Amino acid sequence: MNLLERLVVVLVRSEGPLNVGSVARLCGNFGCSLRLVEPLMDRSIPDCIKMAHPSEALLAAAPVFETLQEALADVSLAVATSSKISEAATAPWLSVSRARLLIPEAGEKVALVFGNERTGLATDEAALCPRVVRLPTPGPTESLNLSHSVAVMLTLFSAAAEGASDDFRASKLSRDALVQLLSRELDARGFFKGGARARASFQPRLQELADKMDLSERDLVLLQDVLLVLMGPKSG
Repeated sequence: MNLLERLVVVLVRSEGPLNVGSVARLCGNFGCSLRLVEPLMDRSIPDCIKMAHPSEALLAAAPVFETLQEALADVSLAVATSSKISEAATAPWLSVSRARLLIPEAGEKVALVFGNERTGLATDEAALCPRVVRLPTPGPTESLNLSHSVAVMLTLFSAAAEGASDDFRASKLSRDALVQLLSRELDARGFFKGGARARASFQPRLQELADKMDLSERDLVLLQDVLLVLMGPKSG
């Protein structure tokens, strides 16, 4: 089974037909899907189709979305990479072991989001991606060409998938259950001083925290059990 079928490459406002065609071919090479957000080029021009060969059909079938939020509506996690995001600039390089913790459970998808090569992602778009990573560039030139970035990212995930067991990234359902547990227990202990409004405003922060935890399903169950013990009544 190709675990990379669970990955979706998302290109935001791409303007280079050669790059987009090359990325479509890469998606064919690795067996993942492609989505385009507000593309600034015509994918039907000869140069784009030529670079996509032999994955022209994948290029033509890639759905187009008006916003990144719409493109991410059905994914359990969005992973962004951009030299223009400060969080990525200071983050450790994405490694095979870290990529392994981002492979989702069966039935879920993880989006690999790439912004415009010149301008990157907008602030609100980067905020939609709980995980921001930096790709390895040990040489003096730090930034990568868009298609090269996609190739490096997919190669790391491919290597990660080869050594993966059945213990993949915890499902969205389990992470939502963790958020509900935390919210319920914090509410019971008077954490939300402002009542329902304070609880509702804090919910996105809890969700962000859960999304940033690179835990397997088994690890998340253990964490929930530990939290229940710590939050329960004191013994003795």
